[in-house]
Amino acid sequence: MTRIAMMAVLAAAGVLLAACGEKAQTATASHKKSDAAAWQGAPDDPFVVKGWTVGDKTSWQNQIRQRNQLQNEYNRTP
Repeated sequence: MTRIAMMAVLAAAGVLLAACGEKAQTATASHKKSDAAAWQGAPDDPFVVKGWTVGDKTSWQNQIRQRNQLQNEYNRTP
């Protein structure tokens, strides 16, 4: 009987200790918040699409407009 009680105590202690290992779910330094305008972009950004020049507001607006039109269901061809 003592072996079962000891296993139950160890299992309960394991459950309680597992709850202490949870990481905080707050924003960390990995989340960048830029104070610059969206169209200024970053020159080293690997996700810059062709047709958009970094720092050119007009080309940024045209690129956003084109991207939105590709998501428009009325403009899609079946």
